[in-house]
Amino acid sequence: MAMACTTERRSSSTTPTPNKWTDELPADLLELIVKKLAWNFVDIIRFKAVCSSWNRAARSYTSAPYHTQLPPQYPWLKLFTQRDKQQYPWPSHDHHSWCFFSLADNNVYKMDWDTSQGFGFHDRAVSFLGSSHGWLVVRENKPPRGSSIHKVVLSSDPSRNNNFVVVHGRGGDNAAAWTDLGGYPWYGNSDIVFHNNGHLFALWIDHSIKVWDFGDTCNDNIPTKIMNFQPSMDLNVIGGGSMTKDERWFVDSMGHLLLVGRESSENDSRSGAVEFYIYKLNIAAKTWEKVECLPDCALFLGRNQPAMSLSTQELPRLKENSIYEWKLQKDCDYNFDIHVEVYNLETKLVKPYYTTRVPKSASCSPPVWIVPSAFGPIREKIVLSTWLR
Repeated sequence: MAMACTTERRSSSTTPTPNKWTDELPADLLELIVKKLAWNFVDIIRFKAVCSSWNRAARSYTSAPYHTQLPPQYPWLKLFTQRDKQQYPWPSHDHHSWCFFSLADNNVYKMDWDTSQGFGFHDRAVSFLGSSHGWLVVRENKPPRGSSIHKVVLSSDPSRNNNFVVVHGRGGDNAAAWTDLGGYPWYGNSDIVFHNNGHLFALWIDHSIKVWDFGDTCNDNIPTKIMNFQPSMDLNVIGGGSMTKDERWFVDSMGHLLLVGRESSENDSRSGAVEFYIYKLNIAAKTWEKVECLPDCALFLGRNQPAMSLSTQELPRLKENSIYEWKLQKDCDYNFDIHVEVYNLETKLVKPYYTTRVPKSASCSPPVWIVPSAFGPIREKIVLSTWLR
């Protein structure tokens, strides 16, 4: 079962204050203003909070069928829960709000949810399983607990298409995973991604590929397995040297399917050595082709969440040919610091981007990357809650 929850800044969740001159502005002028602000999701929320007519104008613009290509948004990082506003400078938290770090302006925003919508749990009762199509995926931690669910992907944006499929992988440390849709057992699965209009590509730990067609599942049909092959690969570049940890992601990047690997030492720390390797899947030739650089592209990686690929031409504040990731570092008092770092694929150097302290009282759910979506005819739909037990 899945449900959506509105998450807005506190000011926009209250009734807009009547204001004569703002209510008298013509609708076409308001639409032009919204269009100028559409590149920043936060500005849209602020615009809606001015008055009821501005709120209607923004909702009309973002939900109109002809506005299918709103400007791409900069990613946010969902941070840990913060409860001690005296010791730490970022916005305080309660059980009804989360903080997000925005790469659009390098600011932290507190987003509140409405518990009257039935979304009444707090951070300590949930796990965050990544994001997909602008929706944050949340699992409520309620017993009895079966196999642990690690990752969730959506076939399309539920705000724009009612016919969508939710697929989740589960298993110990992502070493074994499967989908409940169709009853196919998936053993040794590494990552999953939707690609090419409803085709689910599954990457196995041996770099083999299996593909299911989910295109007709909206009519209660079982997904059809259409491909199963082992692409050839030069394995000499993987697992070499002193690196002992190997994490992998499968990502759709500008129409290509990429295998992204991260190698590090077992005691990976902020100053520890890290290496990345990237391969592109050539489906026709059934090969993995080595990728040396990613022009006009930035990748975003996180633990137990789908990787994201964003265009640096559309989002010029991002560094091209780079990989953004977050790390956790624990001090002697058992506090954690979140470090956002940028790895340059050409120079193979890591540069710090953003750091914040997480107190011991904070939620233990790891950070999550999300690209917010302004689509939605009724309300902002940031949170997708999969009530999985």
